[in-house]
Amino acid sequence: MIKVLKNMAQKIPPELEQTLIKYQQIESQLASVITQKSVVSSELKDIERALNVLQSISAETPVYKNTGFVLVKVGKDEVIKELQERKEELEVRLTSFEKIEETLRKQFEAVKKELEKYRVVPSTASEGG
Repeated sequence: MIKVLKNMAQKIPPELEQTLIKYQQIESQLASVITQKSVVSSELKDIERALNVLQSISAETPVYKNTGFVLVKVGKDEVIKELQERKEELEVRLTSFEKIEETLRKQFEAVKKELEKYRVVPSTASEGG
């Protein structure tokens, strides 16, 4: 829809064009943050599963860590410590992405309302979120 408006060229007021550009930028940033948040969430779930498995095995059970193309035998406690540290880092990143997403959604809605004044509301895939 925005491309159709741009093809109408000089008929678009400069303020509307700037608002449309801002709308597209926020929409793109929001999609990027949602993707990054999803990647972090997925890694967090994997780490939680690994920690649950490690907690359920005996101290004598051998534990191996993937280091590129090689599996290396490591101490269970060492792996648990590494995973817990990584989990904490990811939780901080996830919280950060959630705050950024919330801010972007508010900006997105504000720009959308601004476009409604011009009776232009672009359709978007990010709305359902």
